[in-house]
Amino acid sequence: MPDESIPVTSSVRIPRREVDVVTTTSGGPGGQHANRVATKVELRFDVASSSALSDAQRRRVIERLGPEIRVSAGDERSRARNLALAERRLADRLREALRVPRSRTPTRP
Repeated sequence: MPDESIPVTSSVRIPRREVDVVTTTSGGPGGQHANRVATKVELRFDVASSSALSDAQRRRVIERLGPEIRVSAGDERSRARNLALAERRLADRLREALRVPRSRTPTRP
């Protein structure tokens, strides 16, 4: 069985049960296969009700991305590859939203 969570940072892992997965037909490359098989994957992550984030992390993500994050992937012909790609995109967006900018220390010329 695959890992039960999506790694975002060394301390943050999103449980897969908190991510809604919707598959649809994708169009694009793949010809008739892409028009008949639900290979496009859309992930929805409800930030406001997530147990994986602390209150400060939740506030930071909601401030930057909103209460729900949606990512989709239909680049590949395989549903499994699109799911992996969508999970990677979700983790990348969360990682960027959680990043705390370092304060600049002024130096003398």
